Amino acid sequence: MKSKLLNAVFLVLGIGLLWYQYNGMSPEQKINFASSIKSADYFWLAMAVIIGALAHLVRAVRWHQLLAPLGHHPRRQSTFLSVMVGYLANYAVPRLGEVMRCTTLAREEKVPFNESFGTVIVERIIDMLCLLLVFVITISVQFSQLSSAWTEHLYNPASEKLAKLANNPVMLIVVIGALLAVATAFFLLRKKISGKMAGIIKGFVNGIKAVRKVKNPGLFILYTLGIWFGYLMSLFICFRCFPETSGLSMNLALVLLLFGTFGVAFTPGGIGAYQVLVANVLFSLTKDTPEAVPTAVATSFAWVSWSSQVITVLIFTLVAFILQRLSNRRHGKA
Repeated sequence: MKSKLLNAVFLVLGIGLLWYQYNGMSPEQKINFASSIKSADYFWLAMAVIIGALAHLVRAVRWHQLLAPLGHHPRRQSTFLSVMVGYLANYAVPRLGEVMRCTTLAREEKVPFNESFGTVIVERIIDMLCLLLVFVITISVQFSQLSSAWTEHLYNPASEKLAKLANNPVMLIVVIGALLAVATAFFLLRKKISGKMAGIIKGFVNGIKAVRKVKNPGLFILYTLGIWFGYLMSLFICFRCFPETSGLSMNLALVLLLFGTFGVAFTPGGIGAYQVLVANVLFSLTKDTPEAVPTAVATSFAWVSWSSQVITVLIFTLVAFILQRLSNRRHGKA
């Protein structure tokens, strides 16, 4: 019940963010937003969908590598179907995808749920390490731009609001009370939090050890790089959908990939959070450059790049399902 309520809250939050984004545009920006969506070059959206599907296919092949040391060798189309079903489930309920992915594989290939779920946990740990690597690379190549955006759009506005709070005794008391409540909760839960942190660190170590058990660790690493490169290229190609973004760099795409990934993790399927984060970061980082992207176009880009991911999952889950049914018929399965 608590989990369902939390998911509902995050879904409402995502929808609220979409309303906030649209309501924050002027009438002229809303017209430009609709116009840019209509005039976008959807050939490049189709290319982004194909590249995204290839990245998911590579993920399925990599998962096959993790299952092999456990003595399981499912059909490739079964692992691909399971991966796609997992992605589809995550659009409905966050973190349900891992369960549905392993449930699907158990149904199709009789792979024990607990064993396949262990490999998915390893995958998630590897993905977190990759995200950390993306974060480090992003900070390295875009430090000055990110620093300026942080100062202009976060630090300065926050400082101004804090200054106003200092002149409002009631709000100041509320803020101090909230901070004390957070500090008290952290103090009371410090052992539990430290235990979870230790568990995360242990998980990272176990994940790295698990990679060493695969038949070809080098190939596993190559697949991992291929997955994330596919994600990056899928987003980068979406730049081509609009004249205003067609000349933007791969470095900027890397930044948007980072923030977009955070957005996807925040709300179901990233709805709302992805659009707001990607649009704001794109606008902020190009604002004072020759390639400045207007708010309306930045918002359109965020919607198109998010839509490419949703379309990829919808189409290729159906494709994987059809291929699986055909394969089952050939092998005499129900």
